[in-house]
Amino acid sequence: MKLSFKSNKKNRFKISIYANLCDVKINTSYKSYKYNNEIIFYYYIKFLKEALYLEIKPTKELSHFKTSCIGSFIYDLSLKYESNNTEIKFEKKLEKLSPLIHLGFMRKDYIYRKYLNKSEFHKFISSSKLESKSKSLLESINFVKELVSLPSNILYPKSYCELIKKNNKNKKLNLKFLNKKDIEKIGLNCLLSVAQGSQREPKVVTFNSKNKISKNKEYDVLFVGKGVCFDSGGISIKPSANMEDMKWDMAGSAVVCGVMKYLSEIKTNFSYAGIIGLVENMPSHTAYKPGDIIKSYKGINVEVLNTDAEGRLVLADIITYGCEIFKPKIVIDFATLTGAIMVALGQHYAGLFSNDDGLAQSLYKSGINTNEKVWRMPLHGDFDKELNSPFVDLKNIGAGRYGGATTAAQFLQRFVPKKTKWAHLDIAGTTWKNSGDIMNNKGATGFGLTLIADFIDKYFKN
Repeated sequence: MKLSFKSNKKNRFKISIYANLCDVKINTSYKSYKYNNEIIFYYYIKFLKEALYLEIKPTKELSHFKTSCIGSFIYDLSLKYESNNTEIKFEKKLEKLSPLIHLGFMRKDYIYRKYLNKSEFHKFISSSKLESKSKSLLESINFVKELVSLPSNILYPKSYCELIKKNNKNKKLNLKFLNKKDIEKIGLNCLLSVAQGSQREPKVVTFNSKNKISKNKEYDVLFVGKGVCFDSGGISIKPSANMEDMKWDMAGSAVVCGVMKYLSEIKTNFSYAGIIGLVENMPSHTAYKPGDIIKSYKGINVEVLNTDAEGRLVLADIITYGCEIFKPKIVIDFATLTGAIMVALGQHYAGLFSNDDGLAQSLYKSGINTNEKVWRMPLHGDFDKELNSPFVDLKNIGAGRYGGATTAAQFLQRFVPKKTKWAHLDIAGTTWKNSGDIMNNKGATGFGLTLIADFIDKYFKN
């Protein structure tokens, strides 16, 4: 079998690349391709006239990430040598690798450039048909990247909902959009408080599968996403430097949207639901203020000591409400929640907080398999005590500047039902990379979607 990719433009040189995946005996002419000091494959490059010939010998037991890496590597070569035409052939016993190699090439060949004149999202066009499940995964990843890339004057709660409708027309999925009046009637006061400084009215979106569920209406898993379409910090305003990055403070909600789109397009043997809270956190004469006390949907009174700790307020209400209506066995939330997690883990790992060892271990393994890596961080009563106050049930920040990612997670845990398995993923450092990474071009990474796709396959044996 063969995969074919053609350049979108006429390049200066008439270079073609012919790659062959084979199980040959390697010699000293072959180079090794390593990631984290581990060999993923061996390769040999030969130039002949106007063509580059590439032989690749994969190592045994390749993971999702390692297989996709081969596609990404071939894409990088195609870009470097301005290939007009790239072909990838497979020995018969290696044909099973083709879907992920195809996915790896196409995933790397994407950058959101809608507002760059005379520019394309892709530099190459594939004449090969992508396998169905990989196609759904790629389209869902690119949807996440689109949402995260859009500026807040274009993506705000109302327009966000329109994009969700446009990209989720599958009959397997129920969608419900709650406006401000609905949210007020329900009593999601923490979410409303964050939104009250903006002219843009908040929205809450729920998703749920139409799969058969248990008699007591329990869903197997609920995905929750923070959707702060722009975070100025509110009255506790952020420094101006790099504030433009706060357009992607809604990345957690984007991951949930991508997960819902993906799951609705593949066969599943479990029931799933999603909920996102969409707001803007802006300073104005109507904005909530430091010192305000808000009664959450759960009934816990929260004192706002910093209006820039807004994401946890949004999540607190939608976790409580989502658990009430969907009664999930597992809750997984995504949020660009704290700068503190970037101090701890940089941009290579997301922070993982969980009340269940089995769930945490499954997410960790899927992170390694897909290279959307997560590192488990502590939850402990000593951190939890920092949120207590002699005057109110709960403060929205801890004492002092240390351990901010953990105290944020401890805050969220107060709103998770006691017997519910829960994992919180702080994706602040992994959502956006100005220089790109091994699997993604510059900008949004779509982090979280491939992780969950792998997780559900293994955890639910989908």
